[in-house]
Amino acid sequence: MSSPFSSKLGTNYCPKDEELVEIKNLIIEPTLRLRRLDDEIVELQSALVKLAAERDSVEAFVDAHKALISPARRLPLDIIQEIFVACLPTHRNCVMSASEAPVLLGRICGLWRAISLSTPRLWSKIHVVEPFHWLPSPLLEKKLAQRLETTKIWLERSGQCRLSISLECRTDGNDSSGYPPDHSTSAVTPGAMQFLQALIPSSRRWQHIHFSAPRWMLWETLLHLHEADVPLLESVAIYHNFRDDSAAMGSLGSLGPLEILRGTRISSFSTPGNSFVSTLFPLRWQQLTSLTIDGPPWNVGYDLNSEEILRTIARCPELRFCRLGINDGENTEVHSQHPVVELPFLHTLELHSVESMEPTVSFLLERISLPKLRSFTIRSYMETQYPGSLAPFFTRSANLETLEIDSMAFSRASLTESLLGLPPTIRRLGIHNLNNRWGIAAPPSLADETLAVLTPAHGLPVQCCPGLQDLFINHCIDITDEALLRFVTARLSDPHSRLRRIEVQFDRIMEADILPTLKPFIDSGLNISIMHFVPTPVRFSPWQGLSDAPPPEEYYLPAPQPSIW
Repeated sequence: MSSPFSSKLGTNYCPKDEELVEIKNLIIEPTLRLRRLDDEIVELQSALVKLAAERDSVEAFVDAHKALISPARRLPLDIIQEIFVACLPTHRNCVMSASEAPVLLGRICGLWRAISLSTPRLWSKIHVVEPFHWLPSPLLEKKLAQRLETTKIWLERSGQCRLSISLECRTDGNDSSGYPPDHSTSAVTPGAMQFLQALIPSSRRWQHIHFSAPRWMLWETLLHLHEADVPLLESVAIYHNFRDDSAAMGSLGSLGPLEILRGTRISSFSTPGNSFVSTLFPLRWQQLTSLTIDGPPWNVGYDLNSEEILRTIARCPELRFCRLGINDGENTEVHSQHPVVELPFLHTLELHSVESMEPTVSFLLERISLPKLRSFTIRSYMETQYPGSLAPFFTRSANLETLEIDSMAFSRASLTESLLGLPPTIRRLGIHNLNNRWGIAAPPSLADETLAVLTPAHGLPVQCCPGLQDLFINHCIDITDEALLRFVTARLSDPHSRLRRIEVQFDRIMEADILPTLKPFIDSGLNISIMHFVPTPVRFSPWQGLSDAPPPEEYYLPAPQPSIW
């Protein structure tokens, strides 16, 4: 549509008086046309609404009949039950919540609810949690009764199936003694005991149990059970969730050993380090395939030293998996002449040294033979650096594929020598570089020179760890971005390189952005994650001092913490 005012449209031009009349006359016909168009649009929209309603009705008719012939409705009951069972978590027991199977499946429709309730296997894996004690007393009692009733319902619905049960109970207050209430200044809520008592009647169906509760309460409850009461029991984990001392363990020792551990099927056992007194655990050690004696540093006492560990694992020739906490103390000298222990089937070994690393390496690792070891972890809670090397142990581990190591537990020279001694079978390497953990800064072990051990020279084949696929380094400070770039480019320039995944977390700011240089490798399939510490700059608010000032901004933001596989 043409207009004599086209050049003025969209501007701040102010029309003259005679132009006002001309403009009003000019828009009379377009205004009428606009009204007619609006009327037509209303009619068309009304027709569309009717058509949409008719379509929805037809679609509902078709969908309802399609549902009748849906393949899912024709599935046999046993197939649906297997699908339901496949929905259960595989790495843990089921939470008593409507957000996951089996409760969620029973809320889809009446038929599925009936199938769910008639499938005992769906209810045979249960995670029970005692309610938090900070709830007001009436609410706590109500929640406790509700949770207990739910637990009993799950057990009933599990029929005669074998049970996998995990129980997480909490103490009330700061009970740190581990003694029964008669010997403790703080009370323990009876909730934990009620849950344990609710589980006891089903003991003949226990297959896997993981109990975390006050230690005296576990003993008081489980002491009444014997081997015949747990004929199906295969794995046992007994944990307490507070600090206990050895005197408390001695007090429990007067009550006697846990007879249920004599079960003929038990092949897996786990307990905290300071709960481990072999006389209280009358296991059939020779049939164990999995053993965990570990915990945070304060839960691994001096009784659990390298000599005790060696005597323990010598009784377990069938071990496949072993995680151990070791506390040798500072300046400990081991004089034992214990013969070499062979564990012919062990494929995973994890050692967590609380204090001195030297007895662990020089005594324990020299006296075990692990011909099938594939995964090895050695961590340290202290920062006294061991000058020796792991190379002799690696020489005897010809099938080792995964290594996870604390770099600060070793001097730079010993760490370098250990890496050079790794077998060519290594596929995954994880290095923890936690420096200044307890406020004592140790000389850095992981630096450019260390990474250079894994970096092949230009044009030459890879010498150290030629089969390396995954590299993980966290809390890295002294490796430069340029050294990491040299490592990646040198590795991937080798046509036979298998490197596919790199995760590095720096506890420092970025010095150089190397990702653009690595883009060709990333496009070819390299999975790389590099995170640097990014401090948030301090910001001063111009609103400061005013009553309606916005909330203060964060002044410091720590770097994200990546997981180490």
